[in-house]
Amino acid sequence: MVDYTYVASYDVRKVLWEELQNSGLFSINDYYADGFADPLIPIIPTQQVPEFNNLLPGAKYITYDVLLKHHPVQWWMSEETMTFEVVSRDSGEIQTVINFMTDLFRRYDQTARDVNLQLIPESPYTFHFFRIESSDPIQAFQNEGGFMNAPFVIDYSYSRDLDPITGRYL
Repeated sequence: MVDYTYVASYDVRKVLWEELQNSGLFSINDYYADGFADPLIPIIPTQQVPEFNNLLPGAKYITYDVLLKHHPVQWWMSEETMTFEVVSRDSGEIQTVINFMTDLFRRYDQTARDVNLQLIPESPYTFHFFRIESSDPIQAFQNEGGFMNAPFVIDYSYSRDLDPITGRYL
């Protein structure tokens, strides 16, 4: 049976989290909330910000949102835009994460190759390219001593495993 709950952005999030940990920019040990056995992953949907701030006040994190773009004539290909916001009280920390994400996602098909290699065999998706759409400057905090953020937007293209007869998802 097809799992319609599993979307391509989950794979992008998974790889970004692994890469951030491998680079030493984020430590999993900083994301254990009181009363939780497992750490929280600090790459969260935008609507989860209040819960995250309540559980881990002051911790840096990344929010994301996803927009599915139109499907071209090549209907088996999909393209999405993923908008990230790096959130921290330290502007240098934000800029460092943005520089890292730039290096990670700027390489078009080479980035896709690396992502695919990290996901095999558990993912039904094959990524074809990644590109940086935009990276905006750090936005000032709203309250003194509060959080600052910087938007970072990528586009990516992927296909999903399909039934050869029906063309529907496997």
